[in-house]
Amino acid sequence: MAKIDITHEKTEHFPASTETIEVRFWDLGGKHNQQFYIGSGVNFQANQNIWLEIIYSVEGAQIFYTRNFLHHSWGFERNEQLGRLDKLIETGEGVFGFGDMLPETGMSLKAEKKSYQEKPDAEPHHYTLVTLTISADTGAVFGFASPGSRSVEIKLDPDTVEDGAHFMRELVHELDAVFQGKHPDPAGFPRGSCEWPLVWQLNRKAYNELAQSYQEDYFANPLLADAFAAWLAQLPAGGRILDTGCGHGDPVIAKLLESGFQVTGADFSPEMLKKAREQFPQACFVQQAATQLDFDFALDGACSFSSLVYLDPIDFYNAVYRLYQAIKPGGLLFLYGFDTGPDWRGTPLNIVIGKWMWSWHYGMEEAAGRLEEHGYFQVLEYKRVWWDEEKEQEIAEKNEAEKVKAAEHRRKMDENPGQFMPYFPEIHERPAYAYVIVARRTG
Repeated sequence: MAKIDITHEKTEHFPASTETIEVRFWDLGGKHNQQFYIGSGVNFQANQNIWLEIIYSVEGAQIFYTRNFLHHSWGFERNEQLGRLDKLIETGEGVFGFGDMLPETGMSLKAEKKSYQEKPDAEPHHYTLVTLTISADTGAVFGFASPGSRSVEIKLDPDTVEDGAHFMRELVHELDAVFQGKHPDPAGFPRGSCEWPLVWQLNRKAYNELAQSYQEDYFANPLLADAFAAWLAQLPAGGRILDTGCGHGDPVIAKLLESGFQVTGADFSPEMLKKAREQFPQACFVQQAATQLDFDFALDGACSFSSLVYLDPIDFYNAVYRLYQAIKPGGLLFLYGFDTGPDWRGTPLNIVIGKWMWSWHYGMEEAAGRLEEHGYFQVLEYKRVWWDEEKEQEIAEKNEAEKVKAAEHRRKMDENPGQFMPYFPEIHERPAYAYVIVARRTG
C-alpha cells in the first residue's frame, strides 16, 4: 500500500495544510476482449487490467476517492518508470506520469525549482516544489449520473522531491506484487462504502426492484441442501448465525430459524430488508454490505449464498476480513457460489435476473484460495453441488478431437517448412457449476 503524508510549512509564502494519499493495487482482472461500457472508453485488453483504489484524507478525515482499473495493454515498463523517477530526484525537476486508466484517472508527480525573496534586497531562498495531482472522472452508464470529475492537488514541503518519488516508486513495486499474484491485507482498511458509486447505485437499484419478485429455492438442489444441513450440524445449538447478503430471507433465514439459531440477516437493499422483516420478525436485520459488517456481538457462524462470490477483487478481500472480525475463533463460514466459467469470468457488467448488475465470479479453487490467503480462514472442504455431467463429457470429447486436429496440423507444417498454414484451435471450456466452501475462522 503506497502511502504518503504531506505537510506544509506554515509560512507566509507556503500555506499550511495536511493531506494523506493512499493507493492500493489489488489484483489483475478481466478477460481478453472483455468490454467495459463505463466512462469514456471500451477496453479490449481487460485481462491486463489492474484493480486499484485511491483514498485520501483532508484534515484527518478519510475520504474514499476512486476505484478504478489501470489499463495495461501496452505492458509494464518497470525499469523505465524507475529510471524516470531517479532522474527526477537527481535534477529536482521534471514530470512523472502514472495513468492510462478506465474510467479516466491519472496521477502525476511534478517537481520544479522555485525561489523567493522575503525582502526585495534579501538573498533568494531556493527549494523544489513537488506537486502530486490525482484526477478522476468516474463516468456514467445506463442513465446513472456521473459523480463528475474530481481532482486533488497536494503540494509537498520544499526540498521533498524524494518523498514524492518514494511514493511513486512504491506504486511501481506494488504493481510488481500484483503481477506476482500478491494481494494487500485488508486489516485496518477503512470500512467506507462497499463499492464505488456507480456499482452501489446500480446493484442496490436492481435488488430494490427485485424485492417483491425474487425467488431462489436453493434447497431444491439436494446436494446443496445436504451440504448446508451438514454445516448446520457442526454449529453450537442455539448459536448466533449471520446470513450476509440475506435478501428477503427465504429460504436461508427460514432454515436457520427452523433449526433453532439466533439469526441476523445483513443486506444492502432496504427493500429486500423490508420484506425480510415482514416475513421473519423473530430475526434481526441490519442494512450492511459484506464489507461493512460491524456487530457488538460475536458470531458462531456465517453463511453467504450467491453474495460474497459476486464481489469484485477489492471488496472480496475486505468482506473476508469483516467476516473474520465478526466470527468467533473456530466459528464456521459456509459459502455458496456459482462459477459461470471462463466465458463470464471477469465481465462485471451483466444482465443478472433480468437487471443490469455489476457482478463477479470466482472458480471454486480460486475462492477457497482467497479465503485462506491472509490467514483469516482455514478451508475445510470445497465441492461441486451441481454440474452438467453430460455437457462436461461432450466438451471433453470436443477437446480431444481438437488435439487430434492440432497434431495433424503440426505434422503438415513439419512436412512443408516455410509455408504459412494458419490454425486456430477451438478450445471448449467446461460448463458452469455451483459449489460450496466450508471454512473455519482461525485464531
